[in-house]
Amino acid sequence: MTIKVLQGDRPNLRVAVTEKGTAQHAGFENIEIGEAIKFKIKDLEAYRNRNWDARVYDFLVLAAAFEFCDRTLRRSKWGWVRRFDLKLPVHDLTVWESPEVHSSLLSALKFLTGDEWHVSFYKRREAADEVNPQSRLELLDSSRTIIPFSNGMDSRAVGAMLDNDKHELIRLRVGSNAADRPKFGNRKVPFMTVPYEVKPSALRFNESSARTRGFKFALLSGIAAYLVGTSDVAMPESGQGAMGPSLVQTSHGYEDYRCHPLFLGRMQRLISAVFHHTVIYRLPRLWNTKGETLREFAAMPAHKGEWSKTWSCWQQNRQVSVDHKRRHCGVCAACMLRRLSVHAAGLEESSDTYVWENLGASTFEAGAAAGFNKKTKAMKQYAIAGTLHLDHLAELYSSPQHQQRLDRYSWFLSEELGMTHQDARERLNDLLKQHDIEWNAFLKDLDPKSFVLNWLAA
Repeated sequence: MTIKVLQGDRPNLRVAVTEKGTAQHAGFENIEIGEAIKFKIKDLEAYRNRNWDARVYDFLVLAAAFEFCDRTLRRSKWGWVRRFDLKLPVHDLTVWESPEVHSSLLSALKFLTGDEWHVSFYKRREAADEVNPQSRLELLDSSRTIIPFSNGMDSRAVGAMLDNDKHELIRLRVGSNAADRPKFGNRKVPFMTVPYEVKPSALRFNESSARTRGFKFALLSGIAAYLVGTSDVAMPESGQGAMGPSLVQTSHGYEDYRCHPLFLGRMQRLISAVFHHTVIYRLPRLWNTKGETLREFAAMPAHKGEWSKTWSCWQQNRQVSVDHKRRHCGVCAACMLRRLSVHAAGLEESSDTYVWENLGASTFEAGAAAGFNKKTKAMKQYAIAGTLHLDHLAELYSSPQHQQRLDRYSWFLSEELGMTHQDARERLNDLLKQHDIEWNAFLKDLDPKSFVLNWLAA
């Protein structure tokens, strides 16, 4: 199977998901359940309760297939849009071929990724073993709240604020290592890891934009809510994290809506169409900066110092080690937002928290820890992009040329969130104003010769 390029340099990939031992689909990249899409049985057990049924299993296969497609097909250097043709085996065609499910599915995917998707379903040859309805967990409580949980700062902070040591939250782990898992002694806890993994085919994984990560984590949260019988899902992102990536567009890239109310609204409608169960995704810190959230979290006596143990960096371990010890890089977009937020909250971190210990250095290279020898051109470009993102986000508040766009943006928000346009506009303006105040205070405290300031002055 080869990747084709259509007119206008639009990459195209055709993928068919198959059951073990079934016929191949001609003209498609065939990926087998159990090979390219592999369920981790022990982790899958943490999802199975009395509400478990074939729709949940098929939804997980679907999410894994989307991830495979998204990570396999590289985007063009001259354009963003790709085309996918995807075939999936399901247990009940009447569910997945219903107009409501099909339209809400494509609406969520196209809006999230900016790509063209064509998805079709066919009947499974036999039921999957994992669909066995035997109950493993008896957790059914409509009063509980689901929260995606990792070792990130927003996740830890908002989880602590909402729970307030009452242990009423159900944390769905979305991180990548064992340190992300809350400790509850020997008690069996549901949803403590992603229950499947996706492996590359001969085509390999070539694309890093990974927009379908947003689909995966929103879907897992919605599935958890359905299984528990609750409607409440709290997404922990701050306003900068939820809306910043769509407010500040980069290069030719499509706006990033991975945790945006407009995307989460589409996921609500998709979950409802499949399960006939209402799930509400809410963003309790949507109108707050990450710095404001951190300040409140750090002031909680029961969580004193916990904020400093959280992790923000996007870089892989091998790229950010100093003397064999992993650090935050300190200059990617996530790290720059972390440093800004720590400053805004009036807190301090030790210099060895970051590879780039000194943002006040006169050159990018001089700011890194002594002995660090992996100062790549790509890392510098990441750093410049992260800095400019925060700076451009700060400019939105006072720039006359952006006010009409912010008016339109607020209108879409108000429609999705069920509020007046005026209220949405005022709240967005307050958020952007606070970000602008925090960002300029952060820059003011840098050395006048800082390479960060030099980039902004260029």
